[in-house]
Amino acid sequence: MDNERIKYEACPLCQSGDIQFFAKFDITGNSRWRAPLEPFIVWMKCGDCEHVFTDGYFTDEALEVLFGNTIAQQVVGVDIEQHRLISAKMVQRVVEAIGIPDDRVWLDVGFGNGSLLMTAKEFGFNAFGVDLRKKNVEDIESFGIPAHYGTLASARTEVTFSPKPSVISMADVVEHEPYPIESLRCARALIADAGVLLISMPNASAPLWHQWNAYNQNPYWYEIEHYHNFTRESLYEQLQEAGFKPRHYAISERYRCCMEVLADAV
Repeated sequence: MDNERIKYEACPLCQSGDIQFFAKFDITGNSRWRAPLEPFIVWMKCGDCEHVFTDGYFTDEALEVLFGNTIAQQVVGVDIEQHRLISAKMVQRVVEAIGIPDDRVWLDVGFGNGSLLMTAKEFGFNAFGVDLRKKNVEDIESFGIPAHYGTLASARTEVTFSPKPSVISMADVVEHEPYPIESLRCARALIADAGVLLISMPNASAPLWHQWNAYNQNPYWYEIEHYHNFTRESLYEQLQEAGFKPRHYAISERYRCCMEVLADAV
């Protein structure tokens, strides 16, 4: 596809111009891939901060092709009973951090199948979702949960939150963002001063990640929607730069080799 990606001219985390080719993988076996998207994904590495990222991010035209269909695991309500158990552990960690929900606002960005929103509502939070897939927004509203079709940035300007969200969750979202710090700063601007950010993504510094690489079994090199591979250390740095202080680390059960971090707004 012509002009499929907007190329990075510098590291999207530290803005260093010292970026070099790292690896290239055939992604036609990925269930999300479809023509006319390019059949390969190219990964770069920063010579200064060592962050690993794709050579560019998708244009709006390419995203329309990519998001043309909703994959099975992102359909609202899919396997709701099984996902409820996983989501309950996530919500419970938040409750342990901030106390009884008491109708406080929980804003979930990129809510996918909606399980986390539904479970937060079950616990007593006033749940609200943001998603880039219009059908997901329509479907989650059928569960009695309001939602915004668009990005976190557009929700910030188009939705009035009163009070501000006490919790913002970005579960497996930030690695999809061209410039992660912008999304994290947007979250900080939206969240209440005593709020908690819940964030999860693959952990590129986990021993499991290194084992996968050693045996050429790492599925995330083929993940067409991802632009970044974060380590725990690089995630913490981005959180702190955006105005959050990491307070708790856990192994995420949502996807393989993922980390789940709670961070306080400071």
